[in-house]
Amino acid sequence: MASKEEVKEVLMELLGQGDSRKGKTFVFPDNVDRSYNIVKGLSLVNFFKFILPALVIAIIILLIPPYSSGFMMIKMLFVALLLLVSFIFAVLRPITSRPNITYSNYLQQIFNYNSRQKIFFLKPNKKDDFRVHP
Repeated sequence: MASKEEVKEVLMELLGQGDSRKGKTFVFPDNVDRSYNIVKGLSLVNFFKFILPALVIAIIILLIPPYSSGFMMIKMLFVALLLLVSFIFAVLRPITSRPNITYSNYLQQIFNYNSRQKIFFLKPNKKDDFRVHP
């Protein structure tokens, strides 16, 4: 006599819902990523690549000598824009359905595509064509 599990497997296979693969199956959810995230969308590598240099540059800008309130406001504006742009560049994903593609990868791919060798195919001249071409 067949056990309950065997009968269930045969019925599922007849209905087309059976798993044809043998062995263990592993399911990884969408939120699993190999990089260590500090905040959502910002990995540790992107932090050291984009945010940390921007912080160092921001500190250098703030230490430039004219310390009057007008110059400090202008410097704070530049520092805020610098940090905002670097944070957006580190976190932004250009293709929302592909969270593993970063904006730097996307720009690198566009740059490589635009700097490739361009090949043009010209129509060959016919040997027996004696018509005058304009």
